[in-house]
Amino acid sequence: MTPDEQRRADLAQLVITRYLGERLTAAKRNAELTADAPDANQLRAKWDQASERLTRWLDERQLDDETVVEVSDAFLQAMEDGYALVMHSGEFDDADQQLTLRQRAAVTRDWLRNQGYNVPAYPKEPGL
Repeated sequence: MTPDEQRRADLAQLVITRYLGERLTAAKRNAELTADAPDANQLRAKWDQASERLTRWLDERQLDDETVVEVSDAFLQAMEDGYALVMHSGEFDDADQQLTLRQRAAVTRDWLRNQGYNVPAYPKEPGL
């Protein structure tokens, strides 16, 4: 593996870990805040699922198909949101942030493909 390939792999793994950690934190918060709600069991199940996903990723570096789709879609959405922000604001700082989002999305999706996951091509995805 070349140094550039290693850097991309490290970035993709870091971004995936961060995303799954954020999903776990959000699921835990939702479950705790709505413990008395009618859908508390469903929210607790989402918390458990988020925990299992992160644990599996950290222990085995494995993602199930549903998680791959969720991660891939989340990065595409962030990329689209960043693009819309730049077009609306025209600010240089926003443009830098959008470029970073595009790079992270492209590198992560490319790394997932290289690992054998089925991540469809996206027409606006930058070729990095």
